[in-house]
Amino acid sequence: MDDLDAAQVANELFLAVMATGTPTVEMTLSTAGTRSRITAAGSRELVLRHSHGPGFTIVSGWASMSGTCADGRGVWAQFTVKD
Repeated sequence: MDDLDAAQVANELFLAVMATGTPTVEMTLSTAGTRSRITAAGSRELVLRHSHGPGFTIVSGWASMSGTCADGRGVWAQFTVKD
C-alpha cells in the first residue's frame, strides 16, 4: 500500500458514508504493528448500496480486508504492510 492507495480508499469510504445523508462523517486511522485501518462513520445506518456500491471495487482491490462497522453506521478498510 502506498499513500495514494490509502487516500483513494479513504475517499471511497467517506463517499459511502456521505451517501446516507449523514450531517457529519468521522474518519479514523488506527495502527497496530504492520496493520493500518481506515474507518469512516456517520450517524445514519448504511444500506447495501452504500457499503457495496461502485467504490467497493476500489476498496476491496487495495485493502487486505474491509467491512461494515458493528453498528451498521460505518465502513472500514484494513491494510497490512509486508516486510
